[in-house]
Amino acid sequence: MFYTLLSSRLSIETTIMKIGSVSEQTGLSIHTIRYYEKQALIRPAPKDESGHRAYSKKDVEVLNWLVCMKNSGMPLSKIKAYTHAFYAKDAPACVEQLETHLRHLIDQQQKIAHYIEVTEQKIHRLKKRLT
Repeated sequence: MFYTLLSSRLSIETTIMKIGSVSEQTGLSIHTIRYYEKQALIRPAPKDESGHRAYSKKDVEVLNWLVCMKNSGMPLSKIKAYTHAFYAKDAPACVEQLETHLRHLIDQQQKIAHYIEVTEQKIHRLKKRLT
């Protein structure tokens, strides 16, 4: 459900979403979103007059980026450090953490490329035996 709220965290009037809509947009379960809040991976969402969490489009962007980092193998502890730097607008810390993670991903990519090559060679040799 979408509606408009003037939030203390957001200095302008903005369209916000309830947790169910955020769950649909991010692919995260409601439980996971709440867990990420409790673990301080994301900022706690402000609550509306009814006491429901009120998320902004920016919150959805942060959660989608968090999912990307997690799916690419970044540990939650490092994601937490990154999001803290992000919310603190500490761009140098964000860049440093992302560059470190990128180096790790490139290393993994090179290893996987090697494993693919070795596996393809093995398949090729085995197929030759079959003929």
